[in-house]
Amino acid sequence: MNKFKQVRQQKNSDDKQAELFADTMDMVARERAVTKLYDGKKFLQVHNLGHAINIMNQQLGNEYDNMMMNTSTEEMRVLHDGIKLLINGWQYSNEMDIELAKTLHDPQDFSDYQDYIKHLLRLSSLETTIKILGNFK
Repeated sequence: MNKFKQVRQQKNSDDKQAELFADTMDMVARERAVTKLYDGKKFLQVHNLGHAINIMNQQLGNEYDNMMMNTSTEEMRVLHDGIKLLINGWQYSNEMDIELAKTLHDPQDFSDYQDYIKHLLRLSSLETTIKILGNFK
């Protein structure tokens, strides 16, 4: 394989990793926004669908701003490392230990990374899982 082809493949791989990282950070912001909106309540009272969308969009915007302005370098490092391990765990899920797979909520069951992180989001454990992985050394 020539050098140009190797460089092109590495760049495509890096771009894909960056896209997966951005998608995961977006989901973390969404998880934080929903958690803050519900604030321990089981229901959220809204007037209509438009009102619900406006409330969610406003909270999501606040969360994006909060993440950009108030995330420490150390927390960003933990999130970055955790997301890298989460992506790697999903990509190589068929090769991992059964107990680890169960701890990571069976990533081998998902053929698409987006579906996997949405599953973790539904379980309200995306950010927690990422932070555990990011602090694991």
